[in-house]
Amino acid sequence: MLDYDVKTRRWRGLITTIGFSLAIPVVLESATSLLIMAFAASFTTVTLLFTKDGLEEERHVFSEQLKSAERHILGLQSGNALMQQPNSLLKMAREQGWKDPERGTELISEAKREATRIASFVSDVEEIREQSEISIFRAEKITGFPGRPRKIFEDALSELENGSLRSSESKFREAKSKAEMIESSWSNAIEAIREAEKAISDGEGHLVQGLQSTLKEAKKAMEDEDPQYALAIVSEIPSQMDDVEDLMLRARRSLEEAKSEVSSHDSISIDELNMRLHDANEALDSGNASLAIGLAEGVTRSIRKESEAKTSVQRSLRQVKRIEDRIPDGGSGSEWRRRLVEAKSYADAGKWIEAEEGLSALTEELDNLHSRVEEAREMLEFLAGDWRKLRKRLESSGYGADNKDRISTEGSLAAAERALSVGEIDTCLESLGDADSSMEVLRRLV
Repeated sequence: MLDYDVKTRRWRGLITTIGFSLAIPVVLESATSLLIMAFAASFTTVTLLFTKDGLEEERHVFSEQLKSAERHILGLQSGNALMQQPNSLLKMAREQGWKDPERGTELISEAKREATRIASFVSDVEEIREQSEISIFRAEKITGFPGRPRKIFEDALSELENGSLRSSESKFREAKSKAEMIESSWSNAIEAIREAEKAISDGEGHLVQGLQSTLKEAKKAMEDEDPQYALAIVSEIPSQMDDVEDLMLRARRSLEEAKSEVSSHDSISIDELNMRLHDANEALDSGNASLAIGLAEGVTRSIRKESEAKTSVQRSLRQVKRIEDRIPDGGSGSEWRRRLVEAKSYADAGKWIEAEEGLSALTEELDNLHSRVEEAREMLEFLAGDWRKLRKRLESSGYGADNKDRISTEGSLAAAERALSVGEIDTCLESLGDADSSMEVLRRLV
C-alpha cells in the first residue's frame, strides 16, 4: 500500500531526509562515515522524493481543462446567478481530479454541459421575456393603464432574479397570453358595450332589466380585464333587444285582438274578461310581454270557447225533441229528464259552457244506453225465438203449460221485455239469465 501511494512515498522520503540531517553532527568528525551516510541518504531518499506514478500527463491535461472550464463558466455566469450547480461540479473536480484525473475530467465535462444547458434555458427565457414585454406594451397602449399582465410580468422578473427559471418562464407566458387577449378583444368589447347601451337605452320592463344585468356584468368583466368574456356576453344584446321588441309588438297585437273580441261579445262573464284584459294591460305596461300575451290570448280563447259552446247548445236544443224521445220511460228516465232540464236552465242563464258540457255528457250517455239496449234486445229476441221452438217440442212431448219450468221461463222473458221497455238494462239482463237457466232444464226433458 505504501509503495503504491506516491504521496506517502514522497512523505517517507522527506522524513528520511530529515533523519539523515539530524545524524550529520554525529558523523561529522569522520569523513568516511559522512561519505557513507551521504551515499546511503542519496540512495534512499532521492528515489522517494522524485518518485512518479505515470499520471503526470493526465494531470497536466486535467489542469488545462479545469482552467478552460473555469474561464467558460465565468463567462456564462456574467449577468446571472444560476451557475451554482456547474460551480459545485468544478469544485468537486478540483478536489478529486489531482488524485484521479479521469474522474476530474468527467466532472469538468458534466459541469460544462450543465452550464451550457442553463445558458440555453436562460436564453429562451430572455426571448420569452422580450416577447411578453412587447405584448404588454401594446396592451397598455390600448387600455391606457398597466393592468394584470404587468403585475404577472413583474412577478416573473422576481422569479428569474431568484433563479426559478421554469416558474419565471410560466409567468412570462401567462403575462403574454393575457396581454394578447386584451389586445385582440379590448376595442371590440368596448364597442359592443357601447352598442348594447344604445340598444337598451329606451327600453323598460323585466326583459330589458335582464339585458341590463348582462350589460352590468360585461362592464364588471372589463374592470377585471377580461374583455373576451365581456364581448361574449354583450355582443348578442342588440339582437336580443330586437327579439324583445318583436315580443312586445306581438303582445300589443294579442291585446288588441282580445279587446276586439270582448267588445263584440255578450256574456255574463264580461266583467271577468274585462278584469283579465286590465291585468294584461298592466303586464304590457310593465314590460312583461310574455304575461301580457298569455292573459290576452287566454281571454280570446275563453270567448271563442264560449261562442262555440253557445252554437253547439243552440243546435242541440233545436233538436231537443229527439233527445227526449231517446230518454227511456219509467223511473229510470227521470234522472235523464232532470239533467236535460238543468242544461236548458244553464242555456237560459247564458252559461253556455256549462250547458254544452251537460248536453254533451247527456247525449254521450244516451248513446251508450242505446247501444246497450240494442244488445239486450238482440239477446231477448234470440231467446224468445229459441223458446218458441222449445215450447212446441215440449207440447208434443206432453209437457203442458202447467209445467213449473215453462211458467218460470214465460215469466222471465216477460219481465225482461218490460225492463227493456223502460231502459232498465241490468234488470233485463238478469231476467234473460233466469229465462236461459229455466230453458236449459226443459231442454233436458226433450
